[in-house]
Amino acid sequence: MKCPQCEAYMNDCTPICSGCGFNITEFDKVLQIPTERTGLIMDWAEAISSEGLDRINTRLQSFCETTDMDYCLVTVSTSAPRSPREFVYWLFNRWQIGGENHLGVLVLLAMNERRIEVEVGHNLEKYISDDEAGGVLEHHAVPFLKKGDIDNGLYHSLDMLGKIIEHGVAEEKQNEKAN
Repeated sequence: MKCPQCEAYMNDCTPICSGCGFNITEFDKVLQIPTERTGLIMDWAEAISSEGLDRINTRLQSFCETTDMDYCLVTVSTSAPRSPREFVYWLFNRWQIGGENHLGVLVLLAMNERRIEVEVGHNLEKYISDDEAGGVLEHHAVPFLKKGDIDNGLYHSLDMLGKIIEHGVAEEKQNEKAN
């Protein structure tokens, strides 16, 4: 994963960034221990309608069942006192999204900051990088979010990210069978 401050590579095995000295444990002091994760969607900002929650949850469950990977969506009113980019990185690591092998994706919608961010586990970056995933959010979430259509913005972007990874997994399995 990329350091949220300088974009250098780092993970739990290297919690201090060699590029800028960023240390994820500093966030623990400021942000405290996050609320325990209770599902695939944590709508702390109460931004998603009940219909939207059902639709998104069904898609995330399908992804998890198809790939044996993890997928999580979090909405917050604010990520303060940290930036949404730093917050999503910290939460991904503290919740250990995708387990020890980081086989997961976390999408964060920070309402007050008007930002949507994504963290892709480093073992999934062979299918889609953090930068590419950010591009998916830019093209599939932001147009809906600008119109105030949070449900569709989140659904379409999460669906597209899921499809890209699912395609990569299927292609990899097909190549393994061919060899």
